Amino acid sequence: MGFWKKVERSVPPTTTAYVEVEPARDLTADVEKHVAKKSDSEEPHHVHPDVEKRVVRKMDLRVVPLVTTLYLLAFLDRSNIGYGYQFFMTTLLVPFFFAFYANFTQHVSNARIAGMEENLELDGNRYQWLLNIFYIAYIIFEFLALMWKVVPPNIWAAFVVFGWGLVATLQASVTNWESEMVCRWFLGLFEAGFGPGIPYLLSFFYLRHEIGLRIGIFLSAAPLATTFAGALAYGITSGHSHLTNWRLLFLVEGLPTIVMAAVAYRFLPVSPDKARFLTEEEALVAKARGVRQVGDVARVGGIVWKDIGATLLDAKAWFTAVRHHRPVDLMAPLDRFSVVRGPLEGD
Repeated sequence: MGFWKKVERSVPPTTTAYVEVEPARDLTADVEKHVAKKSDSEEPHHVHPDVEKRVVRKMDLRVVPLVTTLYLLAFLDRSNIGYGYQFFMTTLLVPFFFAFYANFTQHVSNARIAGMEENLELDGNRYQWLLNIFYIAYIIFEFLALMWKVVPPNIWAAFVVFGWGLVATLQASVTNWESEMVCRWFLGLFEAGFGPGIPYLLSFFYLRHEIGLRIGIFLSAAPLATTFAGALAYGITSGHSHLTNWRLLFLVEGLPTIVMAAVAYRFLPVSPDKARFLTEEEALVAKARGVRQVGDVARVGGIVWKDIGATLLDAKAWFTAVRHHRPVDLMAPLDRFSVVRGPLEGD
């Protein structure tokens, strides 16, 4: 009983016990005042756990679903070049699609991406290059993830989402292999500025022990897209349209991404304390969490090249990259499984 009495006496004070919400006062000054340590040996003030849970719950409902949806669209837009003829992914949903199995397999055997192979004359290894050029651009321009530190998150997200959505849609207008290669290059360029920077963006809103789960949810959008992308492509291309089926596929999957650029600009918070869905008290708590984690309230404004150099010299960064490579290496072939068609040599 003595232990529980100590616990009861050590319950942190409520947020209102040390934060006075005054609209006319500067939030930054309030946070710095109320979360600063009194001395090197003392702990910073704590916010009330109920208020903190409410803040985290609101961010879970607003921030994580938005960036996850955008990543799902990114994966669809980069991979729809391979989904128009794939049945492999759709077999993951056999219980739901068994009824049209025969019709679908007949459809996919007629042409690659509903006629794209013939229209663009994808002879030899040209189709392989359409797949590879995206990742070449993605790797080269992955440094664009640093722009999350330079440009406000809602503006940068809207820019890259609109960019890859526009390029994905313009694929419907290409007339030859060369122009499709250009589209795939710029698609990789714009998408490189989004996904790799999301862990940094989420670090604005979550503490170190909280962020792992949210990044896992964000990354789950990629395999999630593979579970229905094949069926979606089949549904789009199975009808009779004035457009060639593969052009219609690019239009239908590209245009929603353009719309989502406006959604990202409007609803993605610049920082926790400026989130429209938080009250003033909750904004103070959100900002206090950031100060408690990194010791500063400013996360956007410029690149500290010294920090980049320190990261490149940190073995933990390289270990994380190597560890991440293996699951990605196993998952990446899923959207290109049916590149191998027909009997192999020697069969």
